[in-house]
Amino acid sequence: MAENTKQVYVVDDDEIFHFILKKLFEQQDDQLKVTSFLCAEDALARLQQPDNQRLPSLIILDMNMQRMNGWDFIEAYRDIKSSLSQQIPIIMCSSSIDMRDMQKVKRTPELKAYITKPLDSVKMQQIKDYLS
Repeated sequence: MAENTKQVYVVDDDEIFHFILKKLFEQQDDQLKVTSFLCAEDALARLQQPDNQRLPSLIILDMNMQRMNGWDFIEAYRDIKSSLSQQIPIIMCSSSIDMRDMQKVKRTPELKAYITKPLDSVKMQQIKDYLS
């Protein structure tokens, strides 16, 4: 991975969403590596690996997943974030338009934004703004 390549973790149990997001990123930026996780537990395990790999510049997190959902991921991330060499911005991405979810995101300091699915060019630009 080139030194200036940014890495994004996508944590979502929908494989089609991973495919679409990768295609959208490829169209916009060749200096980006997308790493997909179909379950939150795998993403947390990767973040905790002591092999000194580069941490992602951004995590895109689905709210509704099997076993461990996005809110559970945030709780577990809080337990490990002090051991990480940098704080990682997290964007919650979900098809939910429930105002209670949006309010909860605003009260969750680890979450930088809430973006609703499906993604479009405007939402992709919002995501890219957190990569700078």
